[in-house]
Amino acid sequence: MEKVKQGNQQALRMIIERYKGYLFKIIVNVVRDEAEAEDLTQETFIKMVDALPDYESKGFKTWISRIAYHKAIDAKRKRSRRHEELTEEFEWQSTPSDSAEDDWLQQQKQNKVVGSIQQLPQGYRGVVHAYYIEGKSYSSIAHEQRLAEKTVEMRLYRARKWMKNNWKEDEF
Repeated sequence: MEKVKQGNQQALRMIIERYKGYLFKIIVNVVRDEAEAEDLTQETFIKMVDALPDYESKGFKTWISRIAYHKAIDAKRKRSRRHEELTEEFEWQSTPSDSAEDDWLQQQKQNKVVGSIQQLPQGYRGVVHAYYIEGKSYSSIAHEQRLAEKTVEMRLYRARKWMKNNWKEDEF
């Protein structure tokens, strides 16, 4: 590990070759997807290199296993949140209607939701509006609001939690 810390590429390759199968097994047991597990195994090694200055030369296998496990858990959580968001987005889609009254009611409902967004705590309003009303992606919101993408993701999560706790479904 000292050689890797000093930038020795051959030592890094040896570590990758030695542990890639072991880490892959850990990750695939969590995410249950071999293609995703391969990507996460590579990301684990990238994270390992980034975290090397913090490594205290104690229990390398445990240390790198923990990195892999946390990568897998994060990916699984992210996948479940995306599934939840896709479900929510599907519910927002309105079907074409035959009557002007239905269109007007749908517009009123959307206006009420936009107005309700103003009740959110200040830190959540911008990302909620950008994501749900304007339909922007995490990365574009992060870029526009000069935030980390993870911060956008967390604010949306917390905003949904706030809404569930503070709003009644029949209000809109």
